[in-house]
Amino acid sequence: MQKVIDIHVHVGSSAALYVGGSIDVVTTRMKLHGITHSVVSPIPGFEDPNGIESVRRMNEQVAGIQRDNQEVFPMVLGVAEARHGARAAVAETAHALGELGMGGLMFHHDFAGVEIHAPVMENILDEVMRYPGARVVQMHTAQHSMLEPPFGLWVMAQKYPDITFLCGHPMMSMIQLDNMAAILKHCPNIFVDTCCTYTHDRAIETMADKLGSVDQIMFGSDNPYWHPGLCMDKVLVDQADLSPEDKQKIFSGNFERVFGKVGV
Repeated sequence: MQKVIDIHVHVGSSAALYVGGSIDVVTTRMKLHGITHSVVSPIPGFEDPNGIESVRRMNEQVAGIQRDNQEVFPMVLGVAEARHGARAAVAETAHALGELGMGGLMFHHDFAGVEIHAPVMENILDEVMRYPGARVVQMHTAQHSMLEPPFGLWVMAQKYPDITFLCGHPMMSMIQLDNMAAILKHCPNIFVDTCCTYTHDRAIETMADKLGSVDQIMFGSDNPYWHPGLCMDKVLVDQADLSPEDKQKIFSGNFERVFGKVGV
């Protein structure tokens, strides 16, 4: 069976997105579409009526998913809410990466209400740097956003070259793709995923052409956002005008090159 590692998967119920699902929903879709492994994080905009305590429980829930099945979930990412202020967010980071042993953090700044490159984010990433085995940060970007534009990710990747950044939905439009391709050439510590990719104009092939290789592209689907009967981002990679070797790099090889061998 082909190994497919999905680096963009969320669990929980979102108060903002009206979507979400349990880990059972996630694994059902994985099996249906031939996805063998996933990197799981809390769903953006998850319900947090108790603030800091809600974040703590969510991180514990996601960490538990990996403990129960590490073969399928080789990495999980926690959250630290910048809107809680620097002191609380740093404590949330320490709890997630230190006490729970999570592999890194996930941010979706349009839901946090704070810019990617805001000062409080530097407080958080300074804390991330204290955990050499968890220097992984997933950041969503959107060309139209004032809070999570590609430029903001470029600023942080330049300031923190020892952190590996995973960029979520970087190809939602060809303009965003152009911006991200230019940034990637200057930031070898950024890797983009394939989720929510623009379905026209050969977006994945165009990104590979602009970069000169697929080495900074990893597969991501945004499970469980998509319709259960169709994983469009996997279809786009499968049907891309790329060599079998390049497709294998996107589906699993690049992740394993960066983070180590997964499963069998």
